[in-house]
Amino acid sequence: MHRSLREHVAGQTAMCAVVSAQADAPPRSTFQRIIGVSPLTPESRRSYRGALGELVVGDILENLGPVWDVLHDLPLGARLLEHLVIGPAGVCAVRAVNATDADVVVDGDQFIVGGDPRSDIPESIEDASTTARFLATAAQSPVRVQPLLVVVDPTKLTVKRPASGVRIVASSDLHRFLARAARTLTGEDVARISDLADLQSTWPSGGSDRLDTQKLHRDFTVIRADVRTALARRIGWSAAGIGLLYGLVWGVIATLVGTIMAS
Repeated sequence: MHRSLREHVAGQTAMCAVVSAQADAPPRSTFQRIIGVSPLTPESRRSYRGALGELVVGDILENLGPVWDVLHDLPLGARLLEHLVIGPAGVCAVRAVNATDADVVVDGDQFIVGGDPRSDIPESIEDASTTARFLATAAQSPVRVQPLLVVVDPTKLTVKRPASGVRIVASSDLHRFLARAARTLTGEDVARISDLADLQSTWPSGGSDRLDTQKLHRDFTVIRADVRTALARRIGWSAAGIGLLYGLVWGVIATLVGTIMAS
């Protein structure tokens, strides 16, 4: 039985998309590098932001402890399940939304990030339903899967009305939420479901291709460092511009005051 699914890492597909897009991107000029133009192409920006969110959530899930099992990037047919968490509190299909520096509002089934409505709530529910169906077929018995939507580093998360059918938590509360959730599975249940989830035969189009995840992480880390350097330079130039403007304004004010006093 093939078990290469265990080798999948958090954000794998998103990181691959970024690395692939950047490999075809034209190099920045020296001037562009100096002024801090981002190395990301328009095609890779969304995948890059998504990868960062998945990495944050993946790190949190991997540190839940030995009684929990976590798998990443599981094939669901036309879609991918970002994270599958199996532990004493049950089975969760986890989806990450990178909301860094954005306000998030949950108003029933409306999910708004930075003022823009998103479809993550129904997509999370669909992911959990599909996951439950595949696991139930493999187990030959029903498997309940809870959809869990994790909002990564929002400026503020406001829940006006809870969403129906899905739990929504901030990444800062994720570990505490799962650790304190009511126990619904025994250790034997967790082991049995984990064993099935790790089989490629459980999922559609599981594939057997191996990916050098260490090289993927290295390539993505290089891109991430370039993005951070570009951002730091833009901030530096902005600060320098503000300082120059501040100096010019005060210089003009000082000149005017001197002129008035002299007259």
